[in-house]
Amino acid sequence: MAASGNTLRFGATLALFAALGFFAWKSGRRVYETGPRLEIGETDGAVVLRWAHAIEAPMAERLASAFDERRGGTGRFIIDLDSPGGSLAEGRLVIEEIERIKRTHDVDTFVGDKSVCLSMCVPIYLQGADRSAAPSALFMFHEPSAHDLVTDEKVDKPGFEARMTSARFFERYFGRSEMDAGWRDALRENWRGKELWFTAEELVDQRANVVEELVR
Repeated sequence: MAASGNTLRFGATLALFAALGFFAWKSGRRVYETGPRLEIGETDGAVVLRWAHAIEAPMAERLASAFDERRGGTGRFIIDLDSPGGSLAEGRLVIEEIERIKRTHDVDTFVGDKSVCLSMCVPIYLQGADRSAAPSALFMFHEPSAHDLVTDEKVDKPGFEARMTSARFFERYFGRSEMDAGWRDALRENWRGKELWFTAEELVDQRANVVEELVR
């Protein structure tokens, strides 16, 4: 009887995982079919890819598709961002896609007037070879947080684990960037447990080398 019970439980577990996998597959397909769209335009021979949404799927896929469709007609792409931030995982995929584009094309980034680039948006913005913004554009830096995959609620990690996650994030996305070294060191000290907000004009005035040029 015990063996029979274990077999039933094992079968139920397999069925549960199969159902969850099917649900995830259907949900994933739905995101790509009905999720946020990438606006595509042109200026001065460059293709402008505007993403005015959270950093979430299917952003990386939208960038990849747009690049593959337009790569033959231009040597330069401009990624125009207006985002409250979002998923670390999707942000990583987006950066990998930008790195792919940069192998053959110039990629610049831009944040316009009344637009924001918060949290995970900032590492994406830093991928631009030329980084411009309107003076009033808002940027926000904060330590990464973990979220439950099912409820999307914030998960509190133990102190040591949270510090390690923060350190890895900082080194990966800021430590290897063109950000001014002194400004970066100050950011590393000041962002612990905080949200740090700056306008593009403030970043330029502080010589942070996050925003390189103000577009008025």
